[in-house]
Amino acid sequence: MGWGVRQLQFVTFCASWLREREFFRFLIVGTVNTVITYVIYVALVLFLTYPIAYTVTYALGIFISYYLNARIVFKKKLRLVVALQYPVVYLVQYLVGLALLYVLVELAHLSKFIAPIFTVFATAPITYLTSRYVIVLGFGQTKETTKPSRT
Repeated sequence: MGWGVRQLQFVTFCASWLREREFFRFLIVGTVNTVITYVIYVALVLFLTYPIAYTVTYALGIFISYYLNARIVFKKKLRLVVALQYPVVYLVQYLVGLALLYVLVELAHLSKFIAPIFTVFATAPITYLTSRYVIVLGFGQTKETTKPSRT
């Protein structure tokens, strides 16, 4: 086998491996959502003040995240009741991130510019688990509503 064939096999293996792993799909979807919301923010900030552009983008990002995570990561049908519950995921992420940021900056004396990087890595698994809980199990959903969708 030539070098090109091995590279192609490796890339194919990696793509297949990532597709089959929910957490890695979650990370990829998160990256895509970040890019999408940044582009929206840049477009809005041309016409709106940056706090309003950021707020609108943040709210849109929550629902874009719900859509991408439900359909791509967890392979579930979209449901209005779940979409309305999904902002709880970001509330949990924010509160955990803020607490961790405080600990890192104020108690561990880490730079306020570096600490958020650690916060992102620490909150990603928490955000994944809370997203999974809300989308797959949901608050108050019955077993009939938590069956996997047939896409």
